[in-house]
Amino acid sequence: MSDNNDQKKSQEKELTGLRKLAKRRWFYPALYLCVASLVLTGVLLFQIKSADQARDKEEENRVVFNQSNPSKATAGEEVFEWPAAQSNTEVTQPFYDANGTEQEQQAALVNYDQTYVQNKGINIGAKDDKAFTVTAAMSGKVTEARKDNLLGYVVTLKHQDGVESVYESLGSINVKLGESVRQGDKIGTAGTEAFNRKMGVHLHFEIRENGMPVNPVAFISKGTHEVKSFASKVEKTNAPSASEKTIEKGGKNVPGPNQPDNTGKSNMPGKSNSGTDNKGSSVDQGSLN
Repeated sequence: MSDNNDQKKSQEKELTGLRKLAKRRWFYPALYLCVASLVLTGVLLFQIKSADQARDKEEENRVVFNQSNPSKATAGEEVFEWPAAQSNTEVTQPFYDANGTEQEQQAALVNYDQTYVQNKGINIGAKDDKAFTVTAAMSGKVTEARKDNLLGYVVTLKHQDGVESVYESLGSINVKLGESVRQGDKIGTAGTEAFNRKMGVHLHFEIRENGMPVNPVAFISKGTHEVKSFASKVEKTNAPSASEKTIEKGGKNVPGPNQPDNTGKSNMPGKSNSGTDNKGSSVDQGSLN
């Protein structure tokens, strides 16, 4: 009984103290401020959490979008590399860009047999003007390995998405028809060609999507899907490609590399429909070492 009485007296004393505290003038304003602070704190924490969740969702959507509409090569995908030792080589003649400046287009014209032809790739030369090793810009299968009377040795590699890489003006080749090569494998050695003798020792390098040439420089460090995407956009806009545009030179219309001239023949040297080049020489088929 004594313990119960002590406990009861203690509770009554606490209640008396609270009543006295509540009667003070500052008690209720202070209580309201404490409650308001707690409410504001709760609101702020809720807003911060909501903002974090919204940011996480936005980031998730961005990742999904980038995967379905990639602007760069996806993880693990092989990308085009420079087809030679980059420290010792440079572009000696650019790709003919139908949207380029007049000066850029003039620099990309090849003068052969008094005819100006648009350069469908880039010409790469060594800084010391010597021969250099040519390597596969991307892994692929050899679909062409031959010697051309005008273009020198020619090698074509087939990649994914209908994309090909072409290596011309080679002095020798190290691959065979039907062979699978890995990126960086030796294709051959840069040499000279009768078609563009002015370039001296060089490699003529092209990237094509279903036969349509694109600027190789623009797709170094990019994958085949980007080449395909670019080519599809060009086709949808019906923009004339470099091989379709007629050049006006000296007041005279000169057909592009795949356009027929007034004789009905293509002005692009190499194999014609009859299996001979435009000089009437037979083209050696198959793989040559």
